[in-house]
Amino acid sequence: MLHVCMITAGEYDWHPRVRRQAEALAARGDCVTAVVLQADGRPAREVVDGVKVVRLPVRKYRGESARAYLRLYGGFGVLAAAWLGRRVRVFDVVQVNTMPEVLVFAAALPRLAGVPVVLDIHDRTVELFASKFGPGSWMGRVIGWGERASLRFAGEVLTVHEPYADTLRGLTDRPVSVVMNCPDERLFKPRGWLDWDLGGEVVFGYHGLIASRHGLVQAVEALAALRSVVPGACLRVWGSGDGLASLRGRVEELGLGGSVDLPERPIPITQIVAGLADVHIGLVPSVRDPWTERVLPTKLLEYALLGIPVISFRNPIIEQYFPQDAVTYVDPLSPQSLRAAMLALATDRDRAREQAARAQEVMQRLNWRQQKEIYLEVIDRVGARRRSTARKPRVEARRACSEMCSDVR
Repeated sequence: MLHVCMITAGEYDWHPRVRRQAEALAARGDCVTAVVLQADGRPAREVVDGVKVVRLPVRKYRGESARAYLRLYGGFGVLAAAWLGRRVRVFDVVQVNTMPEVLVFAAALPRLAGVPVVLDIHDRTVELFASKFGPGSWMGRVIGWGERASLRFAGEVLTVHEPYADTLRGLTDRPVSVVMNCPDERLFKPRGWLDWDLGGEVVFGYHGLIASRHGLVQAVEALAALRSVVPGACLRVWGSGDGLASLRGRVEELGLGGSVDLPERPIPITQIVAGLADVHIGLVPSVRDPWTERVLPTKLLEYALLGIPVISFRNPIIEQYFPQDAVTYVDPLSPQSLRAAMLALATDRDRAREQAARAQEVMQRLNWRQQKEIYLEVIDRVGARRRSTARKPRVEARRACSEMCSDVR
């Protein structure tokens, strides 16, 4: 049994990658503790599906203030470092999840004590900040330096797809492994084809981060134009983010209050799946920028696995995995081009069904069962390194972990 600590400046219930990994370790009998951000309505400590979740008193920020992001990450990093500092020799492995990469330094004391540190890079902070605040800023240069320092500090690196891995291998000599962000088959089970009638309701869906770069304002503008031809077209959105207020305002301006369902609060991914059961067509309408240029959206994989046909923006990463007949691409994305794609797919159900079936074929080689084995192999290899060099008796670490379990309960 390994004792693994996972650190992430995110909310555990709405972080599917961290949850998948933590629950995979816990399911095979490892002792896993996730140290995360505070979340509304959730206790400071609890056990979730076998994982001990510790929520530090720092709340998520989503907005346009670079200083606020620095306060968020800096404050969480200090508290996480202090928490780990009181448990220096408890864990066999500490895994730190981005963003940001420099959060890995919260594991400095365990690393000095010989505990190996894994850095899991979901997204590159330098690309996100370039998207939010523009490329070439002094902050971007500082973040780039921090990324390189973080890669040198970590013992091993994980990331979400091969293009990211290629970039990271050019920045570090540490081993870099790919564990893709594939949906957990326990939640996302392929469903039968869900047909629709143009004379009735046609449900478009989106779930995930609500931000200007993800094109939801363009989606509701496209929906408004589409409803003149498909009166039953509607949009359901699940998620949260700094773009929700402007999105809500645009929905009201267009008089779409009865056709667009917007979230009142974030809900866990486990509850979103139930809502997706009624979605006919999934939307991934992001605008290309320095961040979206190199992402493989998890929601796209989730729609594909479920059997929901998808309309998506185009970037080189998505194209690498999904051929033309598996996704309806919109490039460049605009309200006009998005409306045309929505109309084409909604009025050609045979094409939509064939596209969904082709995307499900793609997902046969992009599944969490295979990715989980890669992930567990990395953690086992790193954990074995710790056990071979550990100075403290194993029984003491077990006692400490048992005490933490008691604290959580």
